[in-house]
Amino acid sequence: MALPDFLIAGAPKAGTTALHTALAAHPGLFMSAVKEPKFFLTDGPPPRRGGPGDAQTYREHIWRRADYEALFATAPAGSLRGESTPFYLYDRDAQRRIRALIPAARLIVILRDPVERAHSNWTHLWSAGLEPIGDFPAACAAEDSRV
Repeated sequence: MALPDFLIAGAPKAGTTALHTALAAHPGLFMSAVKEPKFFLTDGPPPRRGGPGDAQTYREHIWRRADYEALFATAPAGSLRGESTPFYLYDRDAQRRIRALIPAARLIVILRDPVERAHSNWTHLWSAGLEPIGDFPAACAAEDSRV
């Protein structure tokens, strides 16, 4: 059974990709080739509906245990295995699933100034065509009506 020894969680646009990439270069570590497998976010297939960009995210979701374990099957003997899914930070059900399956797993959490993070996330979504409001303060003001 190949499962990770540690997981990286955090907010989107907080630096999880940079950390994942840096750790993948370390000779004693093995990082999953899929940066955000999202395995612990569900107990089965991902939902079919969501917000901007979710359709793409759901297609990338690895939800079968055999597929998840396959991400770590080629890790060299003795290396620590890890994966990065930012959403584990605030999903209590995911945290319970992690603890149930890998009770000794270590969690690395990355945080960022919330205003800078929100602006970075808005810029990412807007430039990708997933955010319809082209003004950051206006997008924030409309948040409650768009949840």
